[in-house]
Amino acid sequence: MLRLQLPQALQLQSAASSRDVETCAAGLVFPAGTRDGEPVFTVRQLREVQPEAYDERTARAASLKPAFCTEIANAAKLAGAGVLLAHTHVGERPLEEFSGTDDDGEVPLAEYFGRRLPGVPCFTAVFTGQTVRARALGGSAVGITFVGRELLPQHQHQVVQGDRYHRQVLAFGERGQAAVSSLRVAVVGLGGTGSVVASQLAHLGVRSMLLIDPDTVEATNLNRLVGATPGDVGAAKVNVAARQVKAISSDVEVVALQGDVANDEVARALLETDFIFGCTDSMASRAVLNQLAYQFLIPCIDMGVGIHVVDGDVRFIAGRVQMLSPGLACLVCTDKLDFEQVRREMMTEAQRKADPYIQGEAVPQPAVISLNSTVSSAAVTMFLAAVAGVPSAARMLTYDGKLGTMRAVGMDPRAGCVACAEEGGLGRGDRWLLPTRRGS
Repeated sequence: MLRLQLPQALQLQSAASSRDVETCAAGLVFPAGTRDGEPVFTVRQLREVQPEAYDERTARAASLKPAFCTEIANAAKLAGAGVLLAHTHVGERPLEEFSGTDDDGEVPLAEYFGRRLPGVPCFTAVFTGQTVRARALGGSAVGITFVGRELLPQHQHQVVQGDRYHRQVLAFGERGQAAVSSLRVAVVGLGGTGSVVASQLAHLGVRSMLLIDPDTVEATNLNRLVGATPGDVGAAKVNVAARQVKAISSDVEVVALQGDVANDEVARALLETDFIFGCTDSMASRAVLNQLAYQFLIPCIDMGVGIHVVDGDVRFIAGRVQMLSPGLACLVCTDKLDFEQVRREMMTEAQRKADPYIQGEAVPQPAVISLNSTVSSAAVTMFLAAVAGVPSAARMLTYDGKLGTMRAVGMDPRAGCVACAEEGGLGRGDRWLLPTRRGS
């Protein structure tokens, strides 16, 4: 499967719709884990080729000069990457599949890149104004997903039958419901916000979930942990959440992983998912999820709720929801990561005890289920906007509980950002290390 940045895909679809000759593009392909045992690859720097690189360019065919193929092969070899060669089909009723001309043209290309990049997977794709098809260079078809403000898998969704989701289908259609049901969604942190999110996803019809949390239920959690009872004190939060999800919808496939996502082996379990909810109050976890969203092109919605009390007086009630995905500003851009706190949280217990700058225990913070639920619901609605076509444009929200307002805000990605820019981790997959804790 290929994961492709939505902004780059839209440029090629626009070229297919607006031009009367075929357009070629080339990008680098990086390994990015597996999903259901099949390899996944991210695509970086998919760019239109310059006019001088064409050997031929008409409404029915386009070919590239040998010098350009050498150039892209050299760039891929230097980066330890494969290659994606893409082109458009144009016209009022374009062919939405590879043509016989494409088949013939791939034979020498597969031989050339197989020789220059031995053992490295390379791919081709054909774009029209509405569709895209991809396959291994000279080989069989592969799935492709566009990732950006929306998550758009390019495959047929199975329509969900029955009455259970009828009222939702009235809202966002059978295609939207099928999209929700086809995704594997992770919830990281099953506390006050995460337990709400997991329950809402089960009600919405998500059929596959990965739940991650290292903690057990405490008595002080019972005021806000959806699905928990006094008898659950001491139980793993992920197991309580899994039980709640299954109670809502017994056909949901749930994997409950009790562990810290700041640990590398836990974080890598997320590579098997399509969408992530970050419901953790740990800075280290947020840093990992932020990097993973851009590096592996798996969108994530991060959220948080804060109640500030001084001498019994509630000074503010604040919430935040932010989608992390290519083309959107990340947590580094929006200054939401405290890197000193990330450093401390990444330490082992022995390292923390030895650090003279770490003093005392964390102070418990106020938490109320209604405020958690308000922010969690906004996050789930943002998810529906990204995957099911719900007409909601916001990808960053702030909540002021004292005023009772939810406000959409926007911020452009920061140029050269280490996490979300091409100069940084964007689309690098396994070629960069995640900022995780390794070993004991």
